[in-house]
Amino acid sequence: MMNVLLVDDEPWVLEGLRTMVNWDKYGFRICGEAENGNAAWSMIESLQPDLVFTDIHMPSVSGLELIDRSKHELAKAPRFVILSGYDSFEYVKTALEQRVEDYLLKPIDEIEIEHVLEQMGRKIQEEQISAEVHQRDRALYVNCLFDRLIQGEDSRELQNEVNTMLQMNGHENMACLLIATDISKNDVKKRIHAYSGVHWSEPFMDAEGNLGVFAADIDNSLKLLESMGRNIVETHAGHSSMIVAVGHHSGTEFGMRSAYEKALFALRWKRYHGEGGFVHHQDLPQSDPLASVNQKALANLMEVILSGEQDRLEGKIQALLADPDLGLPFSNMEYVRVQLLALEMSILKELKELDGDTGSFMLHVQNKAGGITKIDSYPAFRDYARVLCLNALEALQERRKEKECSTIFRVVQYVNQEFRKKLQLQELAHQFHMNANYLGQAFKQQTGKTFREYLNDKRIEEAKRLLRQSCACIADIAVQSGYPNADYFVSQFKRMTGMAPSAYRKQQ
Repeated sequence: MMNVLLVDDEPWVLEGLRTMVNWDKYGFRICGEAENGNAAWSMIESLQPDLVFTDIHMPSVSGLELIDRSKHELAKAPRFVILSGYDSFEYVKTALEQRVEDYLLKPIDEIEIEHVLEQMGRKIQEEQISAEVHQRDRALYVNCLFDRLIQGEDSRELQNEVNTMLQMNGHENMACLLIATDISKNDVKKRIHAYSGVHWSEPFMDAEGNLGVFAADIDNSLKLLESMGRNIVETHAGHSSMIVAVGHHSGTEFGMRSAYEKALFALRWKRYHGEGGFVHHQDLPQSDPLASVNQKALANLMEVILSGEQDRLEGKIQALLADPDLGLPFSNMEYVRVQLLALEMSILKELKELDGDTGSFMLHVQNKAGGITKIDSYPAFRDYARVLCLNALEALQERRKEKECSTIFRVVQYVNQEFRKKLQLQELAHQFHMNANYLGQAFKQQTGKTFREYLNDKRIEEAKRLLRQSCACIADIAVQSGYPNADYFVSQFKRMTGMAPSAYRKQQ
């Protein structure tokens, strides 16, 4: 529903508008009523209506002043329709200069207003659809941009792109806010947009499913970002599992990745301690065990899991859980717990990138081996690690195979739709992010034919249809079937059917 605000200093006019007009029929609902310009301005700021019906002459602030103020002070002004008892040319001229949608004379005409509502409803909905498409495209662009940044790309071109987006050239102090929650990401995004500052990025999603926002230290943007994070936590206190973490980078170099990593560290610290709420990286204890993850041993174990080398798991697990200096079992149980927590996070990240169900995976592991927070002996930690790694190896292989099958299916669908175009296996492999040789083998396994055989069959079937159902010449049919010229088409048609296209047409 679209929101409409009614503004008039005469109660009988407001009563008439409220009762005479079928607002629901045109997709509107009355979100508020005001009897003077000051009250109307407060409602416009707080309620953000899509449409405002307003009188011209009112106490404190006139209707024309209200319109002018809205257009100059609001990021997105509502549309305005004037209701007036004056048909003065000067009033109408001023209203047109301010680009109001319509100028209606009192007394109120129900049919006239409903005609305006029909037009306004269509305009506003088209505008909303256009804005949603733009927002979706921009969100995809932002996510791609920040994903490259977070993964370690530090090219000057990428930095310039991000600097331009945040309008932060010359400003190196950065902050990143990350939100981990089980409530709707769209609800959180709406809240972020309601607070959004000029030097904030669009929200993005990282590989772990956390919602993030970057801000440059300009015009109080960092304080506003932190304030927004605390407000989101307070709003949802007691209603959901939520962690909001902030990381801050100060320095002379491009610091977005540093700010993100600090925010992620703070979020993991909060999760590790089984807590929710707000946390700032600067407030963390300096000697926290999360800082002591054996990154080399973790990377080696993940490499074995991803490659599916089950026989090498045991040695890599022991290396992760051992003292990195002595190579012996570590006596500090908290250190061992942190290594496994880091392993869990790495596995879940890989599974999420393959669109796997991380929640079901962890529930399955915990049903087999219990929860990591309740383990208090080295043998139990080692057993948990074995169960976690074996299940991860199996789940990742299964998801990779399912994703590859899904990709092959999408390739076949694409060929079915686009066979008239010039298609090459190498280009399709690049488009669908696959190895060309593997794609060729998988394509044949899926369809029973090589890529070239399948493509020719589709084109010949289309040519047969056109020969049966149309009077187009052979040259046109060749082009419409995907062949570059008539001679090549005729030779292929003869090879595959045993007759010329003209002979095939005569038989039908």
